Amino acid sequence: MNRIHGITSIYAVAIGAFLLIEGIWALFSPVVFGVLTTSMGHAVIHILLGALGIWTGFKEGSRTFCIALGVLLLTAGILRFIPGIGAFMASTLNTNLAVAYLNIAIGVVSLLVAFAAGRPHMHHVKTA
Repeated sequence: MNRIHGITSIYAVAIGAFLLIEGIWALFSPVVFGVLTTSMGHAVIHILLGALGIWTGFKEGSRTFCIALGVLLLTAGILRFIPGIGAFMASTLNTNLAVAYLNIAIGVVSLLVAFAAGRPHMHHVKTA
């Protein structure tokens, strides 16, 4: 495992575990960690994202996961502040402003991890 793959893999597993725990908890409670509101649909999304993060962390694709997660959560967080769209998200996913701020923070960190790590170098084997 090279350094580039290692940084994004560790982050993907860590954030994946957080999302998985949060998603499972949300199946049983509309409030997670005492402040984050959620719904059953939102919980399922986090369980799927968490499982995907853990899987990519142990396989290939963790950098791509970090980029995709970053774009998704950053977009979701920003959309929560747009009138109309934010109200729709609040009513369908039961997300409060704390969730929006956390989405923005995780989105930014995910993108920073992915781009700070850089692109993995492909090693080409020459054949005779």
